[in-house]
Amino acid sequence: MTMTNSTTHDDFDAASGGWRMPAEWEPMAATWLGWPVLANREMLWGEHYESVCEAFGVLARCIARYQRCIVAAHAPLAEQAQAHCGPTVHVVPLAVEDNWLRDCGPIMLVNDERAAQMAVGFRFNAWGEKYKPYHGCARLADDIATLARLPLARSRMVLEGGAFHVDGRGTLLTTESCLLNPNRNPGMTRGDIEAELRRMLGVHKIVWLPGNVHETETDGHIDGIASFIAPGRVLFNAADPDQGEYFRAMRENRRALAMATDVTGRHFEILDLPVPRGAENFGSERFCDIYSNYILVNGAVISTAFGVPQDEDARLVFQRAFPDRVVELLPITPISLGGGATHCSTQQHPMQGNQLQVAGFD
Repeated sequence: MTMTNSTTHDDFDAASGGWRMPAEWEPMAATWLGWPVLANREMLWGEHYESVCEAFGVLARCIARYQRCIVAAHAPLAEQAQAHCGPTVHVVPLAVEDNWLRDCGPIMLVNDERAAQMAVGFRFNAWGEKYKPYHGCARLADDIATLARLPLARSRMVLEGGAFHVDGRGTLLTTESCLLNPNRNPGMTRGDIEAELRRMLGVHKIVWLPGNVHETETDGHIDGIASFIAPGRVLFNAADPDQGEYFRAMRENRRALAMATDVTGRHFEILDLPVPRGAENFGSERFCDIYSNYILVNGAVISTAFGVPQDEDARLVFQRAFPDRVVELLPITPISLGGGATHCSTQQHPMQGNQLQVAGFD
């Protein structure tokens, strides 16, 4: 694929150009979904790979009931992906070597005044150079922007999409354990990182939570801790006291969140999600047994059903958080073997004006 739209804009400034990253509850034209690759995740997927693929197919088909679902599949696996996903899902063959599309794909910005869109891309170094090679992931922002016919502004900063969350009104939520980790941007200070987030995403205030230094896969991504559900409202991934260091880390994150304010000076209303106790983790230490790695689509909220009593408690919390949406808790626990879940595997594509189409997929 020839790239013609990618450039590095040292003079790009989102806010001054009228660009912003929409909140995840705003209307979407599509959801991009990654497809699992056994070759790079054999240690995690292993003998469960076929079940993992079936789970991704269930997720893709559920998304497609509400809006367009576009699966970005490692090219040799495109036919396999289409077979699992069925005719309602559009599969595109790409160089990407992994399913964690949120962390390496583009971030879509909108310009409300012009009813226009563009994409921004950050450097991807495989979560602090934990895995190699990941050349296909590193170019995914360019590939998707080209497919969607969007201009792409590139940043030189390393940043994964799961490391931050925005409210669409100027506030960004992130963690110190990830963004300040020297395995990402050792030459950048906190101030440098904040300035680049403002420049590339059009945000005005960055709220820092401690994160989780004990989480070794992503170094404590925010999408496993907290997410905006409306301006001034946050859904939080609670922990139980008998969970040791994890409980202490989540307690500190909640304390920091309770003390913080958004760009308007407003304190956050916090809703807590339960812990799915006793979930079958297939013997994996990396198993992502949380409800907070959910996604929003037009008309629904989608997360994992773990087959435990807390599923119903989580459903009630989601209904309170999103009263106008259907709550879809899906039996897709094999995805969690990879150390992430639905949010990690997807990226939202916002609606342009009132158009549901994605350019290139009309």
